[in-house]
Amino acid sequence: MSQQARRSRGPRFTPPQVKAPDIRDGSAHPAQLLGHLYRQAAGGRLPLGGVQHAATPPALAQIEYVCDRPDLTGFAGMPAFMQFCYGAGLADWVLDLPLARRRDAIYPPGKLCEVVVAILAAGLERVSHIDDVKDDPGLCMALGLQRLPDQATLSRFFSDATPEAVAFLQAVNHSFSAASTSFLRRPGRLIVDVDTRDVGVYGKQEGAKRSPRNDGDPIYTFEAVTLRNGRDLLRGELLEGATHPAPLFRERLEAVLAQLGSTTAETILCADAAWYADYVLEMIEQADADAAVRCQCKYAIRAQMRGELKHLIAAVGEECWQRYDEYTEVAEVAFAFSRPRDEQGRTRQKACPTRRYVVTRQRLKDRADEAQGTLLEQPRYAYRAIVTNLDWAPRRIVKLYNDRATVESILKESALGFHMDSLPSQSFAGNGLFCQLLVLAYNLVNLFRRLCLPEEGKRQQVPGLRRRLLAVPGLVRGTEGDCVLHCAATGPHVGWLGHLLAALERWLPSPGLMPAVAAGG
Repeated sequence: MSQQARRSRGPRFTPPQVKAPDIRDGSAHPAQLLGHLYRQAAGGRLPLGGVQHAATPPALAQIEYVCDRPDLTGFAGMPAFMQFCYGAGLADWVLDLPLARRRDAIYPPGKLCEVVVAILAAGLERVSHIDDVKDDPGLCMALGLQRLPDQATLSRFFSDATPEAVAFLQAVNHSFSAASTSFLRRPGRLIVDVDTRDVGVYGKQEGAKRSPRNDGDPIYTFEAVTLRNGRDLLRGELLEGATHPAPLFRERLEAVLAQLGSTTAETILCADAAWYADYVLEMIEQADADAAVRCQCKYAIRAQMRGELKHLIAAVGEECWQRYDEYTEVAEVAFAFSRPRDEQGRTRQKACPTRRYVVTRQRLKDRADEAQGTLLEQPRYAYRAIVTNLDWAPRRIVKLYNDRATVESILKESALGFHMDSLPSQSFAGNGLFCQLLVLAYNLVNLFRRLCLPEEGKRQQVPGLRRRLLAVPGLVRGTEGDCVLHCAATGPHVGWLGHLLAALERWLPSPGLMPAVAAGG
């Protein structure tokens, strides 16, 4: 069949219909269904010699529901969290978002940013779920609103998003993370991990591309630059699907140095083989030699195991290998790129420097499925290599690289804790705006854990933080400016709330007072 014939549209195909009754309304079941199920369950009991089996608890025999508490909230911890956020300048960070306000809009764009940050922290799985909680008194109190905006309002907000608005929020996140990583004492070393995550796409969303890594399904790519020392997201950006991150590295490096260059004496960048390119290594080495950069710039990047490098590692003598752990041995070699490329993928006509590679090998199982053995059986190994400009011992460099699992944990928390996979818009700019608000929400929660929670809460994952503090039930009593939240007398939140309120008094510019936020803006 010719290429032209394959591309031509064929006849319309209507799949056959399969007729099957819909029983979801319950009308297909007899009224005695539960009694029948109970008899089936009781018929299999063993004789217990007069001892009775546990029956339905008495409290459930006569149960009555009365929906008469308009002051009941499912998010009693959110007002304290948002008090912290407003004290950290949330409203001011997003106030000047360059997005036109619709003529009939009740909420300005900045206020909608605050709402999205709050519902992400509260744990709503999708933006559309805001309709379920828009009258919740705890969330309304936390945001200074009489009622939260509905799904349609947020959908219009994301559909109106522009690349300029996304860039504005990206700059906000850059400034916020730079400000939040200021320390009393200059840390001697900060470790930065760079990685990407494939974000699933549902429906026809602009900018999605099919990738062989994801079984050919359409995806976006989310790139994260994280600070291993504090689990901060220094930068997060939504890219079109299957975008290769290495050509974008220069901008990432400049952002990291702008944030951390004056904060620490040494910055180490770790990344996997996607960033293994001569121009990436050269950028870091040039920054390390630049007198204007106030910190040393080092790297430990996993190398791609191409033929020349693999042959060089395989030729390392047995006496050069040292034991790293029960399964792994470590050594080092010197190697130079033979065909370096630039950021546009073009081959460069220049000599590459010889760089240090820390290499590991793991013994593979011997072949047991061969019918005939070989004359001289040679052990088989799986090799890996890390290119670095650090002068550390090889075992220490391997440990440094292996500890970059922190970035995987941060990406997992962003995906599961903040539901990155539930992108709300059909437009690429709208989803990019959502991801920048997600980064802001993540960093606010991370800073909140660090400054305001007891020791056991500082390492608590976001779902646990919600169960123990942010999403506990309570009663909202009082009027504006003099509100009291009543919570259960028992539970982990009791001790956490006492510690939290004391921390807020210590950290907030105006102790004990929540900055005034006008309804609707």
